Amino acid sequence: MAILTQNDVCFLDESVTTQSDVIRRMVELASEAGYVEDVKRAIQAVEEREREGTTGFGKGIAIPHGKSSAIRRAALLFAKLAKPVDWNSLDGGPVDMVFLILVPEGAHSDHLRLLSQLARKLMHDEFVVALREAQSADTLVEVISSALEG
Repeated sequence: MAILTQNDVCFLDESVTTQSDVIRRMVELASEAGYVEDVKRAIQAVEEREREGTTGFGKGIAIPHGKSSAIRRAALLFAKLAKPVDWNSLDGGPVDMVFLILVPEGAHSDHLRLLSQLARKLMHDEFVVALREAQSADTLVEVISSALEG
């Protein structure tokens, strides 16, 4: 799994108003960073997974993920949204922070371990507060990397 970098953190403006907008924009950014070779198929993989059950974790956070041959290499991306969007979350609330996990077809279960690790960390309010208070990509990378290493 790629290590989260500044380029994998984004702040999405108010023009992103739906769950589909968020997924599309994050996959486009992943493509620009070299993780995805076919944006349309990668979006389809994430949206297909979303139809199986919401990835809206609660606390304003979603962890969409997809596996596809359209993905060159595994990646973890993070976005803070200017305005919350409806995500059909488990707690019924909107989402304003999104972790996107992308993995190539045939990848091992590393992404499942990362998904599990993220879900465990997100149960801790201090981690969620640190994410919310972070105002820069540098700080977000530090917060997320520290949490996933520990």
